[in-house]
Parts: sequence; structure tokens; C-alpha cells
Amino acid sequence: MPELLLLSGGVAVVRTPLHGQSVTVGRSPANDVSLPDDSLPPFLCSFEPLGQGRYRVVDRAGAGLTMNGKKITNDAVPDDAVFDFGRLQARFHLGSDDAVVAAPAGQRTGLLRSRGDGTLQRSDIRLRLPQSIGGKRIEVPQQGLRVGALADNDIVVDDGFVSSFHAQLFLRGERLFVRDLDSTNGTFIGGVRVVEAEVPLGAELRFGKACVQVESDEQEVKVDVSTSTLGRGPWRCAELHSADAAFARTFALIEKVAPHDASVCVFGETGTGKELAAHALHTLSARRGGPFVPLNCAAFPEELIESELFGHEKGAFTGADRQRKGCFEEADKGTLFLDEIGELPLEMQPKLLRVLETRAVRRLGGRGDVPVDVRVVCATHRDLVKHVREGRFREDLLHRIYVIPVKLPPLRDRPADVLHLAAHFALTLRPGAESTGAPASGPKAASSGSRAKGAATTSPLTKAANDKLLSHPFPGNVRELRNVIQRALILGDGKSIDADDVAFIPVTLEDLADAGSVYKKGMTMDDVEKLAMEGAIAAFGSLGEAAKSLGVAKTTFWRKAKQFGFTKEDKPEL
Repeated sequence: MPELLLLSGGVAVVRTPLHGQSVTVGRSPANDVSLPDDSLPPFLCSFEPLGQGRYRVVDRAGAGLTMNGKKITNDAVPDDAVFDFGRLQARFHLGSDDAVVAAPAGQRTGLLRSRGDGTLQRSDIRLRLPQSIGGKRIEVPQQGLRVGALADNDIVVDDGFVSSFHAQLFLRGERLFVRDLDSTNGTFIGGVRVVEAEVPLGAELRFGKACVQVESDEQEVKVDVSTSTLGRGPWRCAELHSADAAFARTFALIEKVAPHDASVCVFGETGTGKELAAHALHTLSARRGGPFVPLNCAAFPEELIESELFGHEKGAFTGADRQRKGCFEEADKGTLFLDEIGELPLEMQPKLLRVLETRAVRRLGGRGDVPVDVRVVCATHRDLVKHVREGRFREDLLHRIYVIPVKLPPLRDRPADVLHLAAHFALTLRPGAESTGAPASGPKAASSGSRAKGAATTSPLTKAANDKLLSHPFPGNVRELRNVIQRALILGDGKSIDADDVAFIPVTLEDLADAGSVYKKGMTMDDVEKLAMEGAIAAFGSLGEAAKSLGVAKTTFWRKAKQFGFTKEDKPEL
């Protein structure tokens, strides 16, 4: 496996396996390899995978990086390349036969993973202490553990070769690290003396004569999300409602995943409720007291998306008359929902990956990095694996966000939900009705294992109206159904909804032509365009999808939507 070996005076001090992932180097502790040298910039460089163990190195400080005695900025890295990192040297190796073996991908601290059998699996890391210091198996808490000879350390090693405060073990996201506290005799991983390094599963940590084994929890916890655990429906999860037992399994999955900070990617067609699923993950997590910030990656022209994500300093570009925080900073201590991540421009993807890896952002025009504590939930209706094959989405970014996939089925595959949700909307959208869709107040307040409170018991829809709803394919999914019921309430008598009150807006130009009712005497071309756009937006809820259905470029559609007033505060998503 490729690795980076750091040397001080010819002596190896840190060996970092690269795992086939992007690895950052610099002074800041947010880096994968943190160098204790104040003369170095916070983010010096990054090693980016090219596939098959090959890497390129990218200068992140802008001052040029020295590789094999030559200044470089963005170059492929040959085997045994040597870099100057301040007082340290670094050597890149394509492979190693040494005892320190990298943890395989997906086997790091406390990682929650999706299994093929519909369950989740979590493996917690443990330290097995030698008999000389207790012989126990202990867990590494979030606050970390301190190792040393004095009695007020978390792990006390009574050894003449161990300093009073020798080393510190701590978690960085889902990984275990060890940091030597300037001890006299050093801290070792598998025989290699380290200053600070990631500790892979199976490695041996040595403090003086004491050897501590790092291993995963022998009893892996399987989180069952089978139908038998759900109880009787209908079900509710935060603002999501369903009468479909298969969809209720997704509710159970959301509840199990929510307390963890594992990355989640929500897949589903437009209008299936991806933002509601993301909001449920936030509401049921320990971050529910923080902000929930949604950003639709398709809603902004390419030249504005970087500023929306990372913010900008005053004077960063024409019109930047003041400093502005981006969505990452606004979501600090909370959840950032990146909708339609598949629409993110390719040139923006490595910048997003860097923020996800370093947990720090740099505003446009800024010179320093701002740390952020954010859980990121992504969503898309695209096939990201296909996009990777076509070169439209970075593979390393896909692996970074695709830890727990949550799939939302289209409404046409949930016929029970058509009538259940129609009745729910008919009751809650009436003028003066009290909505039952408010976020739950705590992790157990919206359990999928109990009947949804406020579920419709007496539907105001007639049988003819229900039959008409069941015959429609709902290309716009739940969003379209909600709009249909809202129109029926406005245009009907207010007491019941009959088949004549249920109207479906044509969603393509071909449908509009077939309907024969787009143009009315006295209408202008702007009126026709506005009506067509309004109908497509009502069906799809996304300006991007509406533009696609009408065969119009997204930038043109966005400009027209702004002209017609579709992009105000209550605008539909692009």
C-alpha cells in the first residue's frame, strides 16, 4: 500500500498509509498528517490519488513545493520521491513490507456501515492493555485518553521509560490518532517512532515497555431495520409520513443513522422528500439544537456556487461589498444539506472534498482557514456511479459521501401512500387546520415503530377522487400530489374533494400541446412561457428538472424564472 514516511535527521518519525484517499499535510491539526513545525503553513500540500496506487502532489500554500530538489506545484509522484517539509523530510513509497499495516477502508473507529442484507453494522475500537497495566479492554472516549507515569493520567504506565505525560490518544472524526507529548523515549507504532499519526486497527502501540494492542470490538452491533421491528402503520419520522411498510424500513434506517455523524447520501427522484429525510436526520441527532442549512447545488450559476458554499471576503470579486459567510460556516454545530450534489460542477468537487477532509473552509479572497463542525448530508436523483464512469463526478468524493445510502422510492411504487398522503394533505392544508408535520422534539418523538399521530382517519376525498389519484403516475411524486390537493381545496367547495376537483397540470411541451388549452385569447408570449414554466415547476418542484422537461438550458430557465418571480424566498428548488 502507498505510504508517506516522514524522517527527522534520517530517523523515521511518522509513517502514514495513504489508503487510496486524498491526504493533506501541514501545520494545522486538521490535516491528515500534522507537522509540529511553526515555520510551515497550515495547509502545505495534499496527495491526490490517481488510481492503482499512483498519486500526484498539489501545492496548497502557493509558495511552491520541493520534490527531489525541484520546485513543483502539481505533479505526479514517482516512487521514492523525497520532499522537504520544513525541518522534516518525507519519502513516498508505493508499497511497504513493514509491520505497520494500514486499516482497510471502512474499518476505522466507530464507523457505521451499510450491509447488503438491509442492516447496519458498527465496529467500535478497543485498546487491549497488557497485564502489567491492568490487562483490560477499554474504549477510547470522544474526549480521548492521556497516557503517562503520573496517577492522574487515564492510562497509568509505571515504567522508568515513560514520561509523566507521555502521549495522548484521540479521535478525529472516525479515526484514532496518537500524539507524542514530547516524551523522552518516544511513542511507537509497530516499531516506528511517531510524533503524531493515525493508528490503524491491528497495530501495536508502545509506551516504554508497555505494548497496547488496537483492535475492533469483537461483538459487532447489527442494527436491524426489518419489517418485524416496525409495528403497525401508518408511520411517521419527523416530517415524513407513510402507510407503506417497505418505506417504513427507511424511516427505521434514518432513526438508527441519525445519532451518528457518518456521512449520508439520500437518493430519490425529484419530489420524493429528500430534504425532509435530511431534516429528519438532523432532528433526531445530537445536532438538533444547531442550524439546519439546505443548499441546492443546481440552484446557482457556476460562478456563484463557490461563494455560496464557502463565503467570501469584502472585495473578493465585483459586487462583494462586504464579508459574507458561506453555508458551511452558517451550519457550524449543525447540519448542512447539499441537495442535488450530482449537479456540482466538476471543478468545485475537489474544493468540497478538501473541506470535508480538513473540516475547514477558506472564503473567496481569504488568506486563512476557518474551522467548521458540520455534519454533511447529501442528496441526488442522479446515478453517481455512472457519473464517475463518465468523468462527471470524482470517485474520491463519492467514497467520502457514500457511507450510508438512504433510498427513497418514487410515489408510483407506494400506492398505499397516494391515498394516505392525499388524505393527510387534505386535512392539514385546509385553512385554519393545525399541521401535523412539525419536526419532532426529540429522538423518540417521531418513532417509526408507532402509529403516526394525526394520521387521517376520515378522508374528505370521495371514491371517485381516490380512483382518479390512483390512476395518475405522479412524475412529480409527493410534491406533485401535495400541489394537486392544494389546488383541489382552493377550487372546490371546501367540504369534500371530488374527481372534478382533481386536476393534473401537463408537465412537458408535448403534453401542453395535446391539452390544447395553453393559449387563451389575449395572452402574450411571456404569458405562455410563464404558464408552461409554472406547470413544469409545479410537477417537478425543481427548476433544473423543469428546465430539462421543457428542453431549455438551465441558465436560461433560471433567468426567466427570476424574471417571472419564481425565485423569491419561497422559491421552488432549482
